[in-house]
Amino acid sequence: MTDHHREPRLLPIGELSRTSGLTVSAVRFYDREGLLVPADVDPQTGYRRYSPAQVRVARLLAGMRRVGMPVAEMAAVLEALPDTAAAVDLLDAHLRRLEDGLSDARREVSRLGGLLTSGPEGALELTVEASALARAIDSVRYAASADPDFPMLCAVLLEPHAGGLRLIATDRYRLAVAEVDGAPGGHDSSRRSLLPTALVDRVRRALWESTTTSKHDTSTAATSPVTLRLSPTGFSATLVNGTHLEGDALDLDFPDYRRLLHDEDPGQVRARTVPVADLLAGLATRSEPHVHLDDTGVTESTGQGLLVDRAFLWEAASTVGAGYAVLPADGEIAPLALRSPDGALVSLVMPIRPEPAP
Repeated sequence: MTDHHREPRLLPIGELSRTSGLTVSAVRFYDREGLLVPADVDPQTGYRRYSPAQVRVARLLAGMRRVGMPVAEMAAVLEALPDTAAAVDLLDAHLRRLEDGLSDARREVSRLGGLLTSGPEGALELTVEASALARAIDSVRYAASADPDFPMLCAVLLEPHAGGLRLIATDRYRLAVAEVDGAPGGHDSSRRSLLPTALVDRVRRALWESTTTSKHDTSTAATSPVTLRLSPTGFSATLVNGTHLEGDALDLDFPDYRRLLHDEDPGQVRARTVPVADLLAGLATRSEPHVHLDDTGVTESTGQGLLVDRAFLWEAASTVGAGYAVLPADGEIAPLALRSPDGALVSLVMPIRPEPAP
């Protein structure tokens, strides 16, 4: 007589290994970690056997192992089951970290390539106008940090791009970006220079002096060319009046600001914009350290709208001049973006978390 209720055959560890793609040693490891505990262990021999249902778990572990997921995250995925949506979210989060890590690795390899060729023959040379460079420095210098615990932020990043030169500064609470047109062609972003603020200030002072002490007409001096040489380890600038400045660049990692330089979606953000001129007019009438913003501009401190640091916003808006501010969507926790009239991102100002009501 056939027994229709016979227990399913348990799988030896070798068979589970072949079926799942996990090595035998990996199966034993996940047993010790509590992720793949055998259905049965022979008390005499210690031989492990697994149920057919554990093949799926083993295959999941094999896949997560192949993509480098840490054991704790593997456990979280298994614990999320049978909620497959939650488990997939955890896998997607790991994938995003891998993609970010790959981007970081590419930048680091590019930087290392620049270091290998950063001698005098390897530095990138480009030419910009003195007045444009001075305006760009003024547009970003305020956002550089003065905190010695973050030396990579006590600096301004000079990074070449297809059209010229980009300057970036941030202190974690605000970010400023400015671009300068330059001689096109051959711009390698690995030759960027991270300049300490002291060196940036020397360059800015020299640019100002060149317009006041030059024997040429000051308007001509202001628009005269400046030759820059950039590398990860050094920087130099030669002005038309013969002034030559040079200094060491910081061999430190600067935050990946490019993730924030996405193009805006006009259909989504235009309804939440405020002209920069209106912001400046509203800020001129306020004295409190923090101000609220809504679609109409600076508002009374009613607890409504986006809360930002008044001094930070004043500095950022003053450098933009024309343009508009883009408020985050209602309920969204995101920085205030200030853009030039053509939509290019000029500055970001982080919001302040309101104090809880007493």
